[in-house]
Amino acid sequence: MGIIFLIWMVVDYAERKRHFDKIDALMEKLDQPYLVQEFMDHSWRLEDRLYREMLRKSNRAVVERIYQLENEQQDYREFIEGWIHEVKLPITGIRLACHNQEQDNSRRIERYLTEIDNDVEQALFYARSDQVYKDYIIKETEIEAVILNVLKKNKYLMIQNQMSAKVECDRITVFSDGKWLEFILGQILLNAMKYKKENGGMILFQAETMNSGIKLTVRDNGVGIPEGDKTRIFEKGFTGSNGRNRGKSTGIGLYLCKKLCIKLGLEINAQSLEGEFTEIILLFPKHSFLSKLKD
Repeated sequence: MGIIFLIWMVVDYAERKRHFDKIDALMEKLDQPYLVQEFMDHSWRLEDRLYREMLRKSNRAVVERIYQLENEQQDYREFIEGWIHEVKLPITGIRLACHNQEQDNSRRIERYLTEIDNDVEQALFYARSDQVYKDYIIKETEIEAVILNVLKKNKYLMIQNQMSAKVECDRITVFSDGKWLEFILGQILLNAMKYKKENGGMILFQAETMNSGIKLTVRDNGVGIPEGDKTRIFEKGFTGSNGRNRGKSTGIGLYLCKKLCIKLGLEINAQSLEGEFTEIILLFPKHSFLSKLKD
């Protein structure tokens, strides 16, 4: 009797092990492992049926909670976007009032408004950065026109920071969203002003046609990036030693540039020599946006 019971135990163990190994292998193949109970084989065992039902109830509760959190996040994002648009109205009104007066105070207020407007815009693009497709218009865009808009918007900040600019784009065009590209270049310009040298500086926008696409280089002659910080400048919240020393960096600007470039199908990287220069390089691959539209 004991031998028969032992044989039954061994056979039952082997059968149960095969059963759970099969479930484990199934979970490895699934993109959503929490749905494994939907693909499990039917079993005559009561305990397997109970396990399956418990998994189903537990996963249903998890999925419902995920949907709830996604809806809450969507509501919050829509509120932020609406609030930002409301804030922009009085900013525009104050700016128009300042334009009617050519006084030093008006120019000072204009600089503050530009800083506020840039911060508000950063919040807007951050809120939208995960859903670019909702505000995404791809068309042939002249790089020089986008750059001139960026420089015009930030002219008072550039005057305050004694920054000059040079544009060498020769009417080169790319397929991109002009508004999103303008934001990216604006963040790069603001970063150049943050890390300028004490006596001001110069920023060069240079576009050139290459076999792989269009290359846009934004070069400034500021303080540069320390060697140990170069690999981390696009990380969220990373300010580096320069940012900590100057006390006015959030580590969000270049992070957003990287994130949006990935969404737009662009390559972005940086080159720098500490104390000499920093270059932010954007590469627009040939036909990248057209292929995205076809997909």
